[in-house]
Amino acid sequence: MLALCGAVWLGGALPAQAAWLDSLFGKGEAQAATPKAGPGQRTWRINEFSAVELVPREAGAAENQHPAQLQPDVLRQQLALVQTVDRSGKHPLFADDEIGPLVEPLVQALGRAGPADDVLLISSARRDGVLLAPTAITARVFVQDGSLQLIVHDARFEFYDKYRGTHAAPQFKFGSRKTAADASLQSAGATNRRADWLSIPLRVAATAAAPPAATPVPAALGAPSPAAAPAAPATTAPPRKALDAAAADDIERRLEILKRLREKSLITEDEYQQKRRQILDLL
Repeated sequence: MLALCGAVWLGGALPAQAAWLDSLFGKGEAQAATPKAGPGQRTWRINEFSAVELVPREAGAAENQHPAQLQPDVLRQQLALVQTVDRSGKHPLFADDEIGPLVEPLVQALGRAGPADDVLLISSARRDGVLLAPTAITARVFVQDGSLQLIVHDARFEFYDKYRGTHAAPQFKFGSRKTAADASLQSAGATNRRADWLSIPLRVAATAAAPPAATPVPAALGAPSPAAAPAAPATTAPPRKALDAAAADDIERRLEILKRLREKSLITEDEYQQKRRQILDLL
């Protein structure tokens, strides 16, 4: 598992203890992350409270369709569509600037995973305002039935203030096939297997036959199949769908919130313009 290197994140210096990041995923050996997947790498650290890790598949679960090659642009688009639903309404599961750093670690992890591996994800960000404490998303990710399976345990886990006050490592829990969590998810084009479990369809294409070696060949997700390639346009991402009314309303709501934050001087003009461009990119 990851070894924490005493870096400062969000203004707080953390102790250089492998046991701290052990607590993120609950077990395993310390292992330093690198920008590109190296031999045997199973953990990808994004920041002190965000990481991706390969773990043994849940006991009794069917084999996964791993390794799998996801097209980064397709994964980015699909993650941006996922919403969490609570008493106050629907909200994007991930913050606008949170998705980018997650894409490459997830692509690498699913491309390295075997049929007996699941992927665990922790992602932390200040989703509800720049002055509020970060909250964590905890999830289990794997590929089955030609679809990306996303099971979320916590969509907004409040851990940071308690950690800063006590320095006690938070206990993170992840989505499970066996037990439903309280999270509630929605996404255009995806299917809910449970409220906390989305099955996100991605086109699966058979790759060229594997060489005689025993190394499995990844299936390509989100890319056109070789047979259909001559007639397909030169693109790896599906055509962008027109926004439905709910998605358009959500973008309008987010722009209004961003404008109010600027008017109250809670964010700078540069931050306002940057976030505004990120939201408009979803159109």
